[in-house]
Amino acid sequence: MNLLETSKFEIPTRKFLYALGCVITCAFILMMTHGSCYAQEDTKTQDSIRLANEVDISDIFRKWGKKPKKTVIDTPRQGVKNLSLIPILGYSPENGFLIGAAISATEFLGDPKITKLSTAMTNTSLTSKEQIIINLRFDIYTTDNKWYISGDNRLLFFTQPTYGLGIYGLHNQHYTFSWNGISTTTHDSLEQPLNYNYLRFYETFLRKVANDWYAGVGVMVDIDTKIEDESLRLDSPVHLTSHYIYSTEYNFNQTHYSANGLSLQVMHDSRDNPVNPYKGSYFNVAFRVNPKALGSSQNSTVVYYEYRTYIGVNKAKPANLIAFWLWGASVTSGRLPYLDLPSITWDTYNRSGRGYIQGRFRGNDMIYGESEFRFQLSKNGLFGGVTFVNFTTASNPLPYSNQPLFNTVAPGYGFGLRIKMNKVDRTNITADYGRSYGFSGIYLNIRETF
Repeated sequence: MNLLETSKFEIPTRKFLYALGCVITCAFILMMTHGSCYAQEDTKTQDSIRLANEVDISDIFRKWGKKPKKTVIDTPRQGVKNLSLIPILGYSPENGFLIGAAISATEFLGDPKITKLSTAMTNTSLTSKEQIIINLRFDIYTTDNKWYISGDNRLLFFTQPTYGLGIYGLHNQHYTFSWNGISTTTHDSLEQPLNYNYLRFYETFLRKVANDWYAGVGVMVDIDTKIEDESLRLDSPVHLTSHYIYSTEYNFNQTHYSANGLSLQVMHDSRDNPVNPYKGSYFNVAFRVNPKALGSSQNSTVVYYEYRTYIGVNKAKPANLIAFWLWGASVTSGRLPYLDLPSITWDTYNRSGRGYIQGRFRGNDMIYGESEFRFQLSKNGLFGGVTFVNFTTASNPLPYSNQPLFNTVAPGYGFGLRIKMNKVDRTNITADYGRSYGFSGIYLNIRETF
């Protein structure tokens, strides 16, 4: 039996996972209501003065609870975990009422002077329609940064509209409001709703080859099953969806498919803090091969690339900076399944495309860029703000369309509030308002967008 054969991929324990998720979610929320969410050692370091003058949510809770103020502040030390938790509440017509929780963890696995901060983030969301959204991502640096191990793992029982390939319909479209990228208004004429189950398993293992440079391999698995194309009506050409046309044109099954492969990767990371950088840069390029021998529906190759940099504008206030983010992906040979094509808000932490709904743009090739100005609002560091602008361009490979990159560019913009959740590792609660052509939305998260 081919373990990766998508037609055999079933998840018979869905109701069990749903019940288990309810228990885990309730536990997360209960933990959130019981005081401090991180540990510290009572040893002073060079950042003690800066931290002593800053305030986070834990300090506010201690003040409200009339608990004594901590007299000694320390930066994260080896073996000390810093945890931040936040409940998730929401509603959308596709998902119904949504409840969940997110937890962010950081720890130095070696001497902080020569070892980068390791981070992990997981969130579980459950809906009144028995939908389950489970994510686990991590970035681990071993002692002396000898190895970098990352993961992007997702299990979704999901509903989401798609909007075709390339960039179309920006002007005069029905106005849509979204919550964290999920539509909360009625469907417009461009939406093509899909129901499906999705499993992502991305694991990367990179070895340090020079100062801040790493190289290695990755395993990348995408499996989509039980796909239901709600808008498809075969008796009318008006109701032929992009998913149906693409899958038919390139010989993909309409209800299940997969893209499973291996990748070669090179990475540079000189950021001072991966959770909330004040300086440094990040670069990654990966070449992915998806052979049928590993369970892919078709043979294909893909190139991914990403660059981030952070430029300070005020030495006295290192949190004031301009940040730039660029990422892209291109199918270099063969064909990827429709739902596995590059798409906004499907990056590792689902942060791209503020101002648009998740999956609004999808294509054979995609480039996304964003610039953000971050600044401190309160003197004690509890509150901060951001303004941002972004753009997306994508291609459409279908013969009758054949839209190349940069034929059309979709802009977005907005602003946001930051609340310091953990001053030790700089974790913020982020609340952003994004706007674009026909869309606007509120985006709540833990950690900076990039």
